[in-house]
Amino acid sequence: MDPVIVWIVAGFLLVIGEMLTGTFYLLFIALGCFAAAGTAQVQAPFLMQALVCAGVSVLGVFVLRKPLQKKLLKTLEVQNDVGRTLTVDSTIMAGKKSSVTYQGSLWNAENIGPSDLNSGDQAIILKIDGNILQIKKN
Repeated sequence: MDPVIVWIVAGFLLVIGEMLTGTFYLLFIALGCFAAAGTAQVQAPFLMQALVCAGVSVLGVFVLRKPLQKKLLKTLEVQNDVGRTLTVDSTIMAGKKSSVTYQGSLWNAENIGPSDLNSGDQAIILKIDGNILQIKKN
C-alpha cells in the first residue's frame, strides 16, 4: 500500500479519536501523520517520514497544545460550572482520575480531595483544567 495513503488514513483516524477525547494530543499526532504524508509524497525514506511525524507531533504537543486548549475552552465558558455539584458514577480514589457524567456528558474528573469518592457520592467542582473537572467530596 502507498505510504502516503497509510499516513493520511492514520491521520484521519486520529482526528476522529480526538473528537471523542478532546485532549488535543491526538490532534497533534494527526498533524504529524499529515506532515509525514507530505514527506512520503516526495519519496523520502520511511525513517525520515517517521522522524517528521514525531517531530511535528512533539512540537505541537509541547508548544501549541496549552495555548490552543485555553483559547478554545475559554469560548465554552465552562468556568461558570465551578461550585456546582455532581453525582459520582464510580469510585474515584483520592488524587486519581476517572470519568463522570455531568450535565448529560461524559467528563474526565480528578479527585483532588483528601478522601475517596464512591459511586453515588456528591462532589463539588473546584476548578476546570482544560477538559478535566477537578472535584472533591461535597
